[in-house]
Amino acid sequence: MSWYVPSLKASKIGDVCQHTRKAHEVVFFLAIYLISVGTGGHKLSLESFGADQFDDDHIAEGKKKMSFFNWWNFGLCSGILLGVTVSVYVQDHVGWGAGAIILTAVMAMSLLLFTIGRPYYRYRVPTGSPLMPLFQVLVTAIGKRNLSYPSNPDQLYEVPNAQMAKGRLLCHTNKHK
Repeated sequence: MSWYVPSLKASKIGDVCQHTRKAHEVVFFLAIYLISVGTGGHKLSLESFGADQFDDDHIAEGKKKMSFFNWWNFGLCSGILLGVTVSVYVQDHVGWGAGAIILTAVMAMSLLLFTIGRPYYRYRVPTGSPLMPLFQVLVTAIGKRNLSYPSNPDQLYEVPNAQMAKGRLLCHTNKHK
């Protein structure tokens, strides 16, 4: 916006900016906050949403899930590489406005593709509160913090395989109690 809106351009003499106006600071911090909210809102959830598209009970889909993560990391690294090379080149040699338009068009295209694919996505309905197991573990850990660690791992409580709900057991270690 600072490239296209004349009132947001910095007043400068030569190559040195003499002073900033309050509007410059507001636009700058608003942009920084929007970037952090946008990144924190979608980046973490997209990877797990992609993993939810595969059924862990089928071997073929398990292999596709591994392939998804390989392609996900490849796409992420490629995007970063293009972002720090091509877009910087365009901004330096063509102009900041052209670079911003290209980046906006790429984001709009990815949002359009994501929206077009909505009818084909698998949605897992959440069951229960996600915070309740966290609080249960926290309360139990605080309550049992002074108990001694059993010398024999067989004395530790284990859920029988018949009662396990598609989970896996963690290996016992002596590092953490």
